[in-house]
Amino acid sequence: MKTLGRSACALLCTTLLGASPSPQPRPNYGPVPNNAQTVAVKRYVDALRAARYDDAFALLSDDERAYFGTPASFKSVFEADGFVLKSASVVGARGDDRGRVYFVREHITFVDHSDDARHEIDAVVPIGVLPEHGALHVKDPGKPYRAFASASTVEGSGLRATVKKVDFFPDRIDVVVTFTNLGDNFVTLLPYGKSVLRDDRGGVYRIIATKNWAVTDKRLYEGVRLAPNSRYTGLLAFSSPRLGEVKRSWSLTLSPALREGGDEPFELTLPIAPGA
Repeated sequence: MKTLGRSACALLCTTLLGASPSPQPRPNYGPVPNNAQTVAVKRYVDALRAARYDDAFALLSDDERAYFGTPASFKSVFEADGFVLKSASVVGARGDDRGRVYFVREHITFVDHSDDARHEIDAVVPIGVLPEHGALHVKDPGKPYRAFASASTVEGSGLRATVKKVDFFPDRIDVVVTFTNLGDNFVTLLPYGKSVLRDDRGGVYRIIATKNWAVTDKRLYEGVRLAPNSRYTGLLAFSSPRLGEVKRSWSLTLSPALREGGDEPFELTLPIAPGA
């Protein structure tokens, strides 16, 4: 399960390194102009490559800065996936002086939370440039407004649950969870039954159980029968309004799970804390 928000939400073309995809026609992106817009997008990409997230945040458009809220929140989205931009080149553009979309080929490394390993991809990402208040600003959408990685873990009834990442969107909170069966027989995961996310300020966030598979994890929705010594990483989305900058402590209840041969379903509850 790839959980890299930037590439998952904004890719036009992604090729896993080492794969052998079928030949595809080269996209016709359009020429790259030699102008101030091109300079602006290169400044933004250079800031990301150098992990100067404060500088990159300052180049965003008004609505993008309002969306993230703070440079720290913007930075957290990249850090939660261990995002590293190794190299980048502008390969095309479309638009005019009122607004132009640039196509940037990026070589990225990131942590895949399903196996905790660092992976590499090549991706072509669209980045917009438009004039605002007499200056040029960047639009780089398709991301949560805040995120953090986690290693919070709980074990019970031979089942381990580990929260790997939490993403905050304006209408929901996404929680990436790895389930590991430590027992000697199968366990069935049915977290769309009664799972709930809570915070220490009285917030209760209900799971989003729809058949929109862009938001709902289909396998977990239908139930995962997990063999001994195996694991599954999935995503649970919880309905939430946009949250402010007030610090919160979180807890997640996962329910139900049913052990083969067991008498009753069981649940696991774990506090969630940031941390690699």
